[in-house]
Parts: sequence; structure tokens; C-alpha cells
Amino acid sequence: MFGGFPFEFGGGGGPGRRASPKEVDNEKFYQLLGVEKTATEDQIKKAFRKLAMTHHPDKGGDPEKFKEIQKAYEILSDKEKRELYDEYGEEAATQGGPSGGGPTDLFDLLSGMGGGRRGPQGPRKGQDTVFPLKVDLADLYNGVTKKLKLSKKVICKTCDGKGGKADAVKTCTTCQGRGIRHIVRQIGPGMIQQMQTACNDCKGEGQIIRDKDRCTECHGEKTVPLEKILEVNIDRGAKHGDRIKFAGEGDESPGTVAGDVICVLQQKEHPYFKRDGMNLFMKKHITLLEALTGFDFAIKHLDGRVLHVKSEKGKIYTPGDVKGIRDEGMPRLKRQFEKGTLFIELIIDFPKPGDLKENSMKLLKQLLPPAAARDSMEVDATADAETVSLVDVDMKDELRKHKQQEEDESGEAYHEDEDGGHQHGPQCRTQ
Repeated sequence: MFGGFPFEFGGGGGPGRRASPKEVDNEKFYQLLGVEKTATEDQIKKAFRKLAMTHHPDKGGDPEKFKEIQKAYEILSDKEKRELYDEYGEEAATQGGPSGGGPTDLFDLLSGMGGGRRGPQGPRKGQDTVFPLKVDLADLYNGVTKKLKLSKKVICKTCDGKGGKADAVKTCTTCQGRGIRHIVRQIGPGMIQQMQTACNDCKGEGQIIRDKDRCTECHGEKTVPLEKILEVNIDRGAKHGDRIKFAGEGDESPGTVAGDVICVLQQKEHPYFKRDGMNLFMKKHITLLEALTGFDFAIKHLDGRVLHVKSEKGKIYTPGDVKGIRDEGMPRLKRQFEKGTLFIELIIDFPKPGDLKENSMKLLKQLLPPAAARDSMEVDATADAETVSLVDVDMKDELRKHKQQEEDESGEAYHEDEDGGHQHGPQCRTQ
């Protein structure tokens, strides 16, 4: 509605003819979502999510009902479409302008010129540049400064980003400097279809520069390439996936605010240490002799220090034992004097076949405690007892075979029931 009068596109009196005002329904979409007309964007989003859980076709809901709810959300979650809906109703919001508005009025509305509906807006921000930065676990433990070579575009200083002499830059007459063209088609009485496309003449820039007037530095591109070195400071305790932002270091473009450069830390795998939060984990192989009589070894930490690790006197260690060293884990970010724990899992390497000679075995029997007492299932071996052999087994493979066997047996039982064979469960009979 412009100047207090609606316009009608087509239908009887022809384009541009004023028609009598008609009431519009701008309540339905709010009622569909169950929110007030004053609802915030967050309230509208929450309402849609709640309704989608009930009415989505995948949840057994009515597809047509869900389409209406989805349409309501698409309109009300878009600021511009919501404004159109509140003032002109559903048809205007879905077509991009007031129902029956003339071409000129529609263009003004979409470009923000129709009666000052939208206030001044600042320049849009350019795209951010995301850069994955490979780091070692030692870098995250000690903190480090990495140098990043950045190639970007900056506004040409010779032409101040205009692409040529000030008087050589002309506004594109095809799109009126907007960089876009609006195409409106009448598809029926009182119905229009509006489409938007980039202007072919100016390639969406809104300006045209003759070849001979182009800047000799940027050749009319308005920007020039620049290489710059960024210093990326990685604090102690930083972790995989952390983001370090350099505000405004992205590509520059006339009329926009430069985006940011964001470095995403990507930790490389360490050969010995594994990290979990503030804790470090490692595995240490020891011999059976060391597990029984004690061990003594040294490890080099991530900061170059050497840690001397000794077993407790008289303690016997078993396979899978995990021991911890407090305050030798990862430092906490921003609290670098607080550290987690270094956990060491002991892997006991038993002697291989052939490592022990007969004399050594006899000596071990004398030195080690006697065999454990019999449990309730053991009996004396009789003369007719069968001698069996132990074989190596792969438990994963055995479990897979067992599962396949169960599935085969279940399938056979099912087919027997269908063929009138064995019946399972209670059965009824008549006298």
C-alpha cells in the first residue's frame, strides 16, 4: 500500500488501476505456530521445532499440515517477509511485494525505498577465511608462535577501490546501480511472479568502467593481491579444534567490511602420548621379570624434561595395571600452572615359546609359589581320562561365527513354522 491506496495488477481495469481496499488475513501464520504477533525470532523458532516433532511426516504427521506449518515458519522467520505479511497478508509475502502493486512500487519496496520502511543499514561483512593449522602435541603443551603466510585481496590505493578515474566510473543504466535486475511477470488476474537476477551488463557490480579508463594498477578490479605474515600465538593448554581469529584480515572489497581469518588448530598424532582433556595417556611395555621384581625406566616429556619412573619396592604388577603421575598431564588453558595427570598403562610381555630352557623352568618352579589349590570343578585324572589339546583362538572371529550360527538357526526355525513343521508356544485344541 502506497500513499494510502492499494494497486491492482490486471483484472478488468488494466495495470495500475486503483481498486477498493480489501481486508487481508495476517493472523493465520501466527495461529498455526501458536505464537503472538509480538513473538521474537527465538520464540518462533522454538514453536516451529516443537510442532515439527509432532507433525513431520517422518513422525507420522499429516504432510499437508506440516507444509502449512513450514510455510508459516519460512515467512515469519524472515524479517522482510514477516513485515510484508503483517501489512499485506500471505500473497504479498510469498510473491515478494504487496498484492497488486505496480512494477515501480514493487521495485522500490524490495530495494528499501518504499516510504522508508527500512532504516539505513551498514555495509555487509565479507566472507571469513578458515585455515586449518597443523600443530604437534608438544606445541599445545608448551605454547608456541606459528607464522602464517596469508595471500589476500586489498582495496587498490591508486584508484581508492573505484577501478578507474572518479569521473570514469558510471552507474549502470540497466540496473540503475543496484547490480541486480527484477523481472516481474503477470501469471494471472491479480497474481504476479517476481524474480531477481544479477545484471549482465555490469556483472552485478552496479557500475561500468570503459576499458581505456580502467586503473593501471588493478586493471579495473578495484582490489590488488597482497601477501602478509600473521603470527599465530598458541597458548599452553590449547586443544584440537580451538579457533584463533584475526579480525578484519580477510579479503577486502569496496563497500564491504573485510571478513576475518580464522585458524583452526589441528593436532597431529603423537607416537607415544594420547590426550584426553587435561590428562595424558601412554603405554609402557615391561617384561615378566620386571613385573615380578621391579622396574626402572625414564621417559622424555613433551617439554624436554626426563622423568625417572621406579616401581614400588616389593610390589608385583599385573597385566593392564594403570598408574598415574600427578601434575604431569596437560596444562589448563589460561591457568597454566594447573596440570592434569599422566597415566601409564603397563603392558607385560611374557616370554615367548622357546625362551625358557628346561633348567630355567625347574628353577622357576622352585622359586615361584606352588600351583593354586583346586577349585570345585577339578577332579583327579583317571586312567580312562581323555587328553585334549589347547589351540589358539581369535575371540572376535569366534563371536562372529557364533552370531552367524544363531542367525542361521533362527532362520531355519522360521521356515519350519511356515511349512507346518515344528510349532512353538502354547497351542489350543478342541474336544
